[in-house]
Amino acid sequence: MTAVYARILQKKKESGKTWDQLHAETGVPLASWMTGLPTTSPSDEDLRKLAPALNTTYEFLKYGK
Repeated sequence: MTAVYARILQKKKESGKTWDQLHAETGVPLASWMTGLPTTSPSDEDLRKLAPALNTTYEFLKYGK
C-alpha cells in the first residue's frame, strides 16, 4: 500500500463515503489504484478532484502535509 493510498483511505473512512459515491461526486473513474496495489497510483488530477470531496487538501493527499 502506498502512502498516498493510505491517506486517501484514511480520509475516505472518515467521510463514510464509498468508492462509488466518490466516483459519482468527483467524476474520478474507478481504477485499480483504489485496491491499494503499490504498482498503481492516482494521478495529480484525481487527487485534486478527490481532496474537496474528502474534506482535505491536495497537499495532504499527495505529501501528507
